[in-house]
Amino acid sequence: MNSNEEKLLREFVRKTFVKQMLQEQKKKFLHEQKVRSYVRALITEAKEEISCTVITEARDMANPHPSTGINKLRDAIRKAKPSIKSKFQQLTSSSNQRESFSNHLLAAFVRLFDQLDALSASANKDDVSAVDSELGLPDEGEGSSLEGGALQAPPPDDELEKEIEDEIGQDIQLESILRELDVELENDPEVEKNDIISDEIANEKESEKNKAMTQVEKDVEKKKKQETEREEFGSGIEGDSTGRNQAFDTFNLVQSYFSDNYLDLDDKDDKFMFKKWALYNLKLLLDSYEEELTPQLEQPNIENPT
Repeated sequence: MNSNEEKLLREFVRKTFVKQMLQEQKKKFLHEQKVRSYVRALITEAKEEISCTVITEARDMANPHPSTGINKLRDAIRKAKPSIKSKFQQLTSSSNQRESFSNHLLAAFVRLFDQLDALSASANKDDVSAVDSELGLPDEGEGSSLEGGALQAPPPDDELEKEIEDEIGQDIQLESILRELDVELENDPEVEKNDIISDEIANEKESEKNKAMTQVEKDVEKKKKQETEREEFGSGIEGDSTGRNQAFDTFNLVQSYFSDNYLDLDDKDDKFMFKKWALYNLKLLLDSYEEELTPQLEQPNIENPT
């Protein structure tokens, strides 16, 4: 093959095969670029949607959220994160333990907010009743104490003085009768029930009994009581007992961070934001700790050099 034939062959290959291959690669590259741009746009959109609600430690202090409820939640989670992470990542024997931990802890926070809402509603009702009582207003369901739209006037001073004198006279008369009959009050069941000296003696005996117990016996008694509390904590929720116990201890450590901040809030919208995003962010935290924890990795097989 001479040089001209070789040149023509190269030109034919380049135009027939190489050019077509380059065009296909270019199309593939442009398609990948479009896909990547689309995915980046979705990620950016998702970040913008949750940036105002997901708790991120980096901007907790620098960028206060428009919602006071979220700001209070940030403070609670910032304080609780070290304890939750430490307790969660101690559970390395099986994923069942960590799953039980997550289920019991999240369920405990749901109960906590329900209890706080119920107690707040009860407290508000008691406050209203107290104000009504101070103003002399009737309780709900009772007959009205108003006549003609006005409060009833108090009794005259002379009638009040007469009532007080009658009560004092009755007390003096009763004391005189008891003195004459020489009643032995120490045999009175009511006196025995309120016998402070006997209670003190009983407490001393109980204290001596506790001192006589060994430290092992005290630890066993403490564990029995704690186990009862843990069973109540996990009532209605299935799962590994070790994970449940760890969740119980963790909840007791961090509960006050959330309840204190939640009870500081009075606005309904702030409370709603706090409660809603507290559960969401706690779930995100637990998922992230699960991803960080990889106890299932096998150690590399390293041969003995000797």
